[in-house]
Amino acid sequence: MENKTGFTLSRRTFLKLSGTLAAGASLGLGSNYLWGLRPARATGEPVPDGVQVKYTACAMCPSECGLEMWVKDGKLIKIYGNEACPYNNGACCAKGAASAQLVYSPERVKYPMIREGERGEGKFRRATWEEAIDYIARKMVAIKKEYGAEAIIMDTGDVTDRDQYWRLFFAFGTPNCVEHGSICDTPRRHGPKLMLGGKRIEPDVMRPVLVRQPDGSLQKDYRYYSKLIIYVGWNPFVATRINYENRGTVGAKVENGCKVIVVDPAHTNTAAQADMWLPIRPGTDPDLFAAMLRYILENDNPHDPNRRYIDWQFKNYSLGWEEFEAAFKSWWSRLDPINNLPYYSLEWAANRTGLPKEKIAEVAHLFGITKPAALVWGMQSPGHHYNGYVASILGTALNIITGNFDVPGGAIDTEITKASKGGKATGKDFKKRKVIRLVNGQEIEAEIEKLHMDAYGDWPAAWDDVVGDYPRRFLEGVTINYGPFKGYKYPIKGFFIRTGNPVITGSATWKWQEALTAKDGNGEYKVSLVVAIDSLFLETGLYADVILPEASFVERMSLSDIYPSHPVLYLRDEVIKPLHECKTPTEIMNMLARRLAELGDPDIKGSDFWEKYRTQEDFVNEMLAPAPGYYNIGEPLPYPNLPYGYKLIGTPDSLEAGRVKIDHDKKEVTGELLTVKWLREHQGVAVWPMSWYRYRKFDPEKGYVPNGIWPPTDSKLIEFKFNRYEQYNKLIDESGVIPLGLRQVGFDRYPSTFYWFETKWNPYTNPKYQKYAAEYPFQLICGRVHHAMSGTQMVPWLSETPVEGTWMPLNNSFQYNIVDAKSGGQYMTVPHTFKPGTWCVGTIMMNIEDGKKLGLKTGDMVVVTNPLGKEVRGKVFLTEGIRPGVIKMGFGTGGRFSSGLGATYHQREYTPNHNELVDPDYLTPIMGMPTYADMIVKITKA
Repeated sequence: MENKTGFTLSRRTFLKLSGTLAAGASLGLGSNYLWGLRPARATGEPVPDGVQVKYTACAMCPSECGLEMWVKDGKLIKIYGNEACPYNNGACCAKGAASAQLVYSPERVKYPMIREGERGEGKFRRATWEEAIDYIARKMVAIKKEYGAEAIIMDTGDVTDRDQYWRLFFAFGTPNCVEHGSICDTPRRHGPKLMLGGKRIEPDVMRPVLVRQPDGSLQKDYRYYSKLIIYVGWNPFVATRINYENRGTVGAKVENGCKVIVVDPAHTNTAAQADMWLPIRPGTDPDLFAAMLRYILENDNPHDPNRRYIDWQFKNYSLGWEEFEAAFKSWWSRLDPINNLPYYSLEWAANRTGLPKEKIAEVAHLFGITKPAALVWGMQSPGHHYNGYVASILGTALNIITGNFDVPGGAIDTEITKASKGGKATGKDFKKRKVIRLVNGQEIEAEIEKLHMDAYGDWPAAWDDVVGDYPRRFLEGVTINYGPFKGYKYPIKGFFIRTGNPVITGSATWKWQEALTAKDGNGEYKVSLVVAIDSLFLETGLYADVILPEASFVERMSLSDIYPSHPVLYLRDEVIKPLHECKTPTEIMNMLARRLAELGDPDIKGSDFWEKYRTQEDFVNEMLAPAPGYYNIGEPLPYPNLPYGYKLIGTPDSLEAGRVKIDHDKKEVTGELLTVKWLREHQGVAVWPMSWYRYRKFDPEKGYVPNGIWPPTDSKLIEFKFNRYEQYNKLIDESGVIPLGLRQVGFDRYPSTFYWFETKWNPYTNPKYQKYAAEYPFQLICGRVHHAMSGTQMVPWLSETPVEGTWMPLNNSFQYNIVDAKSGGQYMTVPHTFKPGTWCVGTIMMNIEDGKKLGLKTGDMVVVTNPLGKEVRGKVFLTEGIRPGVIKMGFGTGGRFSSGLGATYHQREYTPNHNELVDPDYLTPIMGMPTYADMIVKITKA
């Protein structure tokens, strides 16, 4: 079979690769496996007597699809997709359908616990809520009194439902409130942030979209416009938080003839359905993008329809292109020391990427000539590479200059198109309070936010914080290098982790363990208070002093808005009451706030907490108050009855009907505020109209001109000159301190336009690492499994479903009690013996020819060792579906040593924890992202 890669792939092998998703049926999943796996409820299907219908947002994976759940007698009995939510358009995948197994899992954290043994031993005793909250509050007050509130970190893990915790800790006085973004994919987001003020570029394939028609009506538009999508290191058919890319990619292919190209070292499920698969060498995505840009610049010809690559109108809506182009071209005459070839030439790129130069030219030509198209790059790559910033800058530039940005079927920056939520509820205003600190013998007064450990410490450009560097700060403390508190030092004494698991996911596991167990000269833990708040007992919980049981996503209320192409908000309603002794984030916030106030904390007031937010609904209503917070711009204009360019606030129906107040001074239109009540009356979903070309407006005399409103950069233009960096350069100029990351790449300031540096731990692109190539011949990468992470592993219905070679039925025999469903939505816990080959485990995916050379076969135990002397053990899975010289592991799928993981805990001795091999001192230079995908290893048979 021809796959357009230079590799050969037999039909037999292709069928094996593309058939893994269907393999679950042969694994003894039981007759109830498909229970609850339903699309949207059929129109007119009656709701039985005694059944309540609730609309919510899933949290089994980061896609957070809209769901409809049925409840009877306080129990969840049915799960549907919510057809009113355009994000998933009524679809309900296996993860959402399996959520009942997680909600009713016997492994859930059921009550508060306080540690009795040493950290890591897992010895806890049951406590009451009052006892646990008192323990935490007293520790917090003591830390604040001795070290300042900034010595405490609140890490809310994922962004989902974080706001109550941030509000409390901002009010308490710490600026150090973070979420998972900094250990997710910050290099991937960097280019869009610098150039567009956004974060996440996705193809325009979310359907339906609500569009204003020529006759003035609003209609759902199901048409696909995309003609080409290039996914680089992105696997939306398996590992995505952008649900609509699954069906949208297929829809665009089937209905509009869209071509799909996948660039990935592994033959993923997305690659299996693509028109072209390019198995690139890991860490060379910027090399490919740079060669594409050079090819397009050198070969563009506006007079030749077959070479009209660049839409030069982009210059009308941007600034700094000449500087960017000059900086980029300045590299063309330089010779790369790794191969002695001119930078960014086709030959240079072929040598570094391992792809034929003809293929690189073909992809560049196709992308340049095809309109509309979208170039999309992923979380694992380039987001997990040291040089991922360069790739994201180049990728953003390619989408812009080819005329594909914010056009129908093109590339949408979904971060800056979604609705506003949170508002005053998040409590960021508390960071503006002033505090006094003694710095070098002098009292300094300034805002709390200027004590932030990253923004004014070692990572001034890290707008998503630097969780990967926490172990070092736990051990060494924080030094403020910039701003009014320059020279001030403080330790990290308190660490709150809520629904996250950094011991497994936050860079090197062993480094986190070292930091959380380190003691001072008095034998006390350096981080004196660690609190874990979660529904599950994960590995980080083993190192906590207190564990608080949080209500699952089915038992709490919040909002969801995961990267749609236009403003959409939907409700995560409380479907059932919290089980066991679990409490909602609002309850936990209020309990802890009240106790802090009782203990004399002057910054915590009842009017900001328990008196203001008596219910979850009170809190969520305040989160909804600024929605959509978007502008009346673009084509077609969302609301032609309202002033162009004004900010819109209010429910879709009130804006549509003109039930609004118009403030011409503020340029705001305010309708009836969105509320939980309104959402419940509208199937839990609010949808405002879609538009494109949001960066321009029509002037009768000048034609199309920038509208001066969007994108949300400083200039309100697309910026090839990186104005955002200037605020950080100002801090450097005032302080004289060059951030560590910049020094590592030889910079003394943040660049004003295009820049280049090499990745690390890559002997094929960086001369410093060539010495390791012979002894450590394999590049190690990682990937998501279903992207439900711990949920995947704990839920038998998901754990028995193979994924692409990294999650395969290679288990040893074991026994485990599973939650199963009976007819009528009843649940029972039943003992089950899993025979070998019936439960999926994290594997070491390896090219079959590489395996043969080492005398390996699938299922053999191997040892994987890196140059730092760290090693893991696991079972190898041999396949033709990965580039030779590359091995791949699931992210967080192996070596799971908390018994709270249920059945997966039984597999810990023969599954690999990828993050044991990560270099904890090797963080990306701009934003401190862990480099999960940059490491070289050797493999020996165990």
